[in-house]
Amino acid sequence: MSTILFMVAVALILSITFVVSYLWALSSGQFNDLDTPALRILKDDILKGTERKNHEQQ
Repeated sequence: MSTILFMVAVALILSITFVVSYLWALSSGQFNDLDTPALRILKDDILKGTERKNHEQQ
């Protein structure tokens, strides 16, 4: 019985920790712009490709 109570207490502490962490990330703006970082990677590839073409032409 004491093991079950211990496990419930640990589960509650962990869940509260995760909820507080999520609310902190939400309030600090971590989820404001989810699309730009993914598009920035694609733009880097395009820019690197144009740089290579410019070097090959010279």
